[in-house]
Amino acid sequence: MKKIALFGTYPPPYGGRSIHVKRLAKKLTEENIDVHVYSNTGDPINTSKLQLRKTKSILFYILKDRYDIVHFHDRNFKLIFIVIVLSKLFNLKFKTVLTYHSFRDEPANYGLIEGVLFKYCIRNIDQFICVGLKEKEKLSKFVSSNNIRLLTSYIHPHEDRSDFLKLPESVRLFIEKSDFLISANGNIKFYNQEDLYGIDMLIELMNELTKKKYNVHLLIALLGVNDHSKEEQKYYLSLKERIVSYKLENKIKIFEVENTELFPILKRSNLFVRPTNTDSFGISVAEAIYAKIPAIASDVCKRPSGTLIFESRNMLKLMQVTEKVIKDLNTNNSSIDFENSDGFCDLYKIYESLTV
Repeated sequence: MKKIALFGTYPPPYGGRSIHVKRLAKKLTEENIDVHVYSNTGDPINTSKLQLRKTKSILFYILKDRYDIVHFHDRNFKLIFIVIVLSKLFNLKFKTVLTYHSFRDEPANYGLIEGVLFKYCIRNIDQFICVGLKEKEKLSKFVSSNNIRLLTSYIHPHEDRSDFLKLPESVRLFIEKSDFLISANGNIKFYNQEDLYGIDMLIELMNELTKKKYNVHLLIALLGVNDHSKEEQKYYLSLKERIVSYKLENKIKIFEVENTELFPILKRSNLFVRPTNTDSFGISVAEAIYAKIPAIASDVCKRPSGTLIFESRNMLKLMQVTEKVIKDLNTNNSSIDFENSDGFCDLYKIYESLTV
C-alpha cells in the first residue's frame, strides 16, 4: 500500500467529517504513504506526501496516479459511479471504501437516477465502514453485513499553541474570564421537527443553572451560519432573543466558527455537553474525554467510554447530570474514565487487508 485517495470535505470549513479527513490524511503520511485529498474546500496543500486537489480533477489524476485505495467520505453516488466505471474501463486495480458518517436519508425516497446510481455503487464498493450502529443496521438492508465494518471515526487530536491564538480575541477573553466553562458545538438544523443539536436545551440549561446561582459560562461553537435556510435563520434569531430575555448575554457566547478547530476550546473547558436528538458517535465527545474533560451526551447512539449519558430531549435529566458533574468537580469527587482510543489503527488494518 503506497498511495491513497481520500474524497471528502477538507477544512475549512471545520466539522466532524472534515476534521476526520484531515487527521486521517496526516496519520497516513506519518506512515510514509502518499495521500491525495479530493475536496472542493480547504486551504491549499502541496507537500511531498500530502496534496489537496479539486474533486473534479480526479478525471485526470485517476489515470495518472495508480492508487491502492480510493476512500469516499461523502455519499456522492454520481462521483463514486464515475470512479468505479473508470476503474473497470481502464483495468485500474484500486480498492474502494465508503464510510457512512451518518445515514439520515432514505434510499426508498431517491429519485430514479439517484436510485440507480445508489444500487450500482453499493454493489461495486469493496468495503463499507459505518461509524455508528444505527448506520450499520440501516445499510445492512442493502449490503451484506459481512461487508460492513463498525468503526469509530475519531482520531486523536493534536493542538499547537497557534490553534488557540487563531480563535477570535473575544472568544479567548470569554474563555479566560470563565471560572467554570461549559462548551458545546453544533449547527442550526432540525431533525424530526426538533433542534437537532439541542441548542435550545443548552440555553435552558444555563437559565436553570443561573437561577440556582451556579457561576458558569457557556460557549457554543456554531458551524454553518452562512448556509442557513430562511427557517433556520428565523430559529437562530429566536434563540438569540431567548438569551437576551433570560438576561444571559454575559453568560452565553455563541461563536460562529469559520476556520478554527474545537479542540483548543475543549482543552480549556470544565465540561462539554452534546444534547443531539440524533447522532452516529460524536467525535467532539471523544475529543473532550481525550482532553480529560467530563462529557455529557444524549442516549441516541453508542457514545465513547466515559461519557455521561442522559435521555434525549429530557431537560430534567440533563440538569441533574450537569449539577452532579459540577458538584463532583468542585469537591474533587469525579470518578470518570478518561481513557479512550482512536480508530486509525483499525482503519489502517482494513486498508492492509484490502491490498494484500
